[in-house]
Amino acid sequence: MLIEFLVPLILAQQAPVQQPAERQRRMTLEECISEALRNNVDVGLASNDIERSQAQKLSTRAGYLPRLDMTLQDGYYIRGKQEVVYGYGGEPVQLTQPAEDDDTHYFGLRLGQNIFDGGKWWNRIYRADKAIDAAHLGLQATRETVALSTITSFYELLKARKQAEVLRQSLMASIDQLELAEERHRLGAASKVDVAVAKVNVGEDRIAIEQQRRTIDITAANLNRLMGRSPLEPLMVSEPGKLRDPGDMPGERSVPEDHFLLRMYQTTREVAELDVDIAKGDRWPEVSGSISYSRQDPEFYKVYSRFNQLYRLTFMLTISFPIFDGFLTSSNIEQAEAAASRVELEEYKAKQDLESNLSKALTDLNRLQAIYEIEQENITAAGQRLELAKESYRVGQGTVLELREAQLALNRARLVAVQTRYDLMIARATYHQSCGDLIETYLPGESP
Repeated sequence: MLIEFLVPLILAQQAPVQQPAERQRRMTLEECISEALRNNVDVGLASNDIERSQAQKLSTRAGYLPRLDMTLQDGYYIRGKQEVVYGYGGEPVQLTQPAEDDDTHYFGLRLGQNIFDGGKWWNRIYRADKAIDAAHLGLQATRETVALSTITSFYELLKARKQAEVLRQSLMASIDQLELAEERHRLGAASKVDVAVAKVNVGEDRIAIEQQRRTIDITAANLNRLMGRSPLEPLMVSEPGKLRDPGDMPGERSVPEDHFLLRMYQTTREVAELDVDIAKGDRWPEVSGSISYSRQDPEFYKVYSRFNQLYRLTFMLTISFPIFDGFLTSSNIEQAEAAASRVELEEYKAKQDLESNLSKALTDLNRLQAIYEIEQENITAAGQRLELAKESYRVGQGTVLELREAQLALNRARLVAVQTRYDLMIARATYHQSCGDLIETYLPGESP
């Protein structure tokens, strides 16, 4: 019979592919989050931003530290014959200077010091400190975002696999219905139409499972990518503990004022405001001082010996007043002020987004919890309906279409229950991310 050949083939296709023993270990949610925080590319880039900000701070020392330059020159010059005219109130005298050539040697030291530059150097130092703080907060924000994405992908993968189990149960039920239809057809109690419909139902369930397997592959690849792995690497995850009730969570109803994301935007705004002050510093005069010591002579040994002779020592104080620079300073100030205004708006938007996400998460938690409880009742009712439909069809009072409809109703109830369960877990993670304590909630002891 067809069914005797079909059942082993279907089960073989739906059986999970066996992987080597080292790949079979199931990763927990905590392990996935930890690996993502270690290996995710975005976390690495955020860490690099801290290093770059620290390196940029070193350059601010040039604003207040003196600068010492040493110049060494050794060369050879050739001057051709030339006519020179001298005139000192009388008749001009024309002399001929013969061609000549000689060595030239030069040694010079120059010590320069910035005295005043409109406050730019100390504003740059303060700005560098703020930029480092913002980079640290940016890393924290990236880690929380990566953790939330990892948690979401982890639960999406579990959801896809649980739904695949529901679809496999539906396939086995369809196979049972096909066997029943064939048996009733042999007894003359059913037509070939019932058998054909039952075969179509088996085919539809097989297609649904294949589509679900693709969903599993996509979600597993996304979770691998978040953890810094190859998307094609085999991945097995384990079911976390029992579903927590929303009442177990803190009673936070508003975004904390010290939320790290708000502090990051606040620090970024302070950096932008300092950029405005730095740009305005170009309107002030600049004062600098320098000391220069130089020596030059055709004789090499004279330049590099007897340093108390043949030298020139220069002390210089320079005051530079900006008069007109083609509106460059005004343009820089306007750009800096526009950037500061933009950051201020982004800070306001970030707070609104956090409050919106927190409100949505709380609403979803209450709604999904209620739906989950209702779906448990629906599953029980749909299961009873399916049993009644089976019995009716078995005794010849029902139709195969009624049986299929009852089975699909049970499938829908089970699929929605699975989706609601894991959406509830994702909403809980979103809640903690909005409160700013996601990592410390899911990874106790891990620094945010």
